[in-house]
Amino acid sequence: MARYGLVINVKRCIGCNSCTVACKNWHQIGAGVEGRRRVVDVTSGRYPRLSKWIFPISCMQCDEAPCITVCPTEATFRRKDGIVALDAAKCIGCKQCIDACPYHARYFDEKKGVADGCDLCSSRIDGGLQPYCVESCATRAMVFGDLSDPQSDASRLIRSEKGIQLSPQKGTKPKVYYIGILGSALEMSIV
Repeated sequence: MARYGLVINVKRCIGCNSCTVACKNWHQIGAGVEGRRRVVDVTSGRYPRLSKWIFPISCMQCDEAPCITVCPTEATFRRKDGIVALDAAKCIGCKQCIDACPYHARYFDEKKGVADGCDLCSSRIDGGLQPYCVESCATRAMVFGDLSDPQSDASRLIRSEKGIQLSPQKGTKPKVYYIGILGSALEMSIV
């Protein structure tokens, strides 16, 4: 069975927000709503030795997802292919999954009265397509693939570029990996 994930090359990300706009359009998320993705701009160091990265953040698709554990109605669940998804019909709007996410990757949809977060565009994946953020990325900073397949482009990039996960000490085992950035800079930006 597939185990889907993302690899994000922050050296390629230019902060154009095409991933965010594509996501909002595909999922019909209104203007002014944070939505399923955000782009983070991080500067570290001290003048004159500064470093700056711009990179996208979304649901980390954790193998040990706290959002699933705390959901009282099982609205947040893991699909057979490992994708963390949400059944809006079961969501009671308690926001426990939002509070439980250590990556601040979920949001509350005020219009629908439910929590929401990235599900890697699972309906597109089911149709044999890439997630919209990956497809829309002009610089090809994102690579989607089956992490259980050692020959997938995503798995090979993680190995060859020493991909890192966000906050591995939290024990959530994220399936989103970053390449091209120092681990300490990534930690400062989110947690």
